[in-house]
Amino acid sequence: MKKLNIFMLLLAGSLLWTGCSNDRDDNPVFQEPTGFNLNTPEQASGIYDLQNISSVDLTCVQPDYGYAAGTTYRVQLSLENTFKEADEATGTTANYVTLSTTYPRPELKVDAVEFAMALLDLWKAANENTELPETPMAVYVRLNAALSNNGMGQIPSNVIELPQVLGYNVEPPVSLPGQMFLVGDFASGSSWGKWVEMIPVTDTPGKFWSVQYFGGNNVMKFNAQPMWDGNQVAYSEGLVPAESASLAGVSGVDDGSGGMNIGVKNAGWYIVVVTTALEGKNLNYILEFLSPDIYVTGDVSGGWDTFDDARKFTVPSGEGEFVSPAFVANGNLRLCVKLPSTDWWRTEFMVMNNKIEYRKNGGDQEVVSVSVGQKAYLNFLDGSGRIR
Repeated sequence: MKKLNIFMLLLAGSLLWTGCSNDRDDNPVFQEPTGFNLNTPEQASGIYDLQNISSVDLTCVQPDYGYAAGTTYRVQLSLENTFKEADEATGTTANYVTLSTTYPRPELKVDAVEFAMALLDLWKAANENTELPETPMAVYVRLNAALSNNGMGQIPSNVIELPQVLGYNVEPPVSLPGQMFLVGDFASGSSWGKWVEMIPVTDTPGKFWSVQYFGGNNVMKFNAQPMWDGNQVAYSEGLVPAESASLAGVSGVDDGSGGMNIGVKNAGWYIVVVTTALEGKNLNYILEFLSPDIYVTGDVSGGWDTFDDARKFTVPSGEGEFVSPAFVANGNLRLCVKLPSTDWWRTEFMVMNNKIEYRKNGGDQEVVSVSVGQKAYLNFLDGSGRIR
């Protein structure tokens, strides 16, 4: 019996030790790493001809955070072997650039075009915009690591030298714009003095919409940036008015400076839609002017995915408010415009705190509850809205 009691005590102690050990494993303790190692590539002494390779391949040893942590890496480049931070007190700037692409693994295939663009920026900043040399140069590389889930634990690696990197005058690759702005003498504009931001169609890169009022014989342009940077789009090559644009009487109008404005002859409310598409290194634009059809959907309208006159807002005769039909049930409000061949939720919006809030590229918006008999009132010119 005595031997049995001793055995039971030893067994209990073993289980207690195992439990404590598991607790430590299940609750890892973060430790701040002191550094980590970026490996020098085997081909580092060779020539990296950035115009004729697809990537610069790098590997590293993951920082020691005290446990196997998800880590995000970013690449930093400099023309000097010491990376210097910006100093506001002395007015100096950092002598390195950080590439925008992030990498989740310690094996990095750095896009050669992105590398070349960063190198070109570095050279021009350090050499007063002089031309990039046609011979290889030394480029210094390090990585910056951080925890993937919260960005904490940021730490730079050691610096390695790539002694023979051949850059070139790379042109930035053309990509679809992430934003679009209208300007002109229409109601939301102010004699060309105000850029009006369009609404991105949710999860549809390069497509934008905006509800606007035109008084008749107006002119306009649009641009991906709210500025006169030479990239504003007029009625010219690259712009394709859709068949629907005839609804507004769209045509080219001399802008007095050797170009053509986009003319909108017919007065009224329109949903203006700009769709961009890539063609080689050029962007083409399709311009649509659609009927101002604004809808209530969901339970408060009597059902989902039905877009008919019973669920359509009335359109003001001038610069006034759009008014919804009375809600037929208590519930959560859902409002949208309906573009051809486009899911309604991609052009959804809501009234919150007396303001029209657009879904844009976000998820479901905050819930707004309404009651039977209430209506929604929308002023698209000043962005206000109300429910009563």
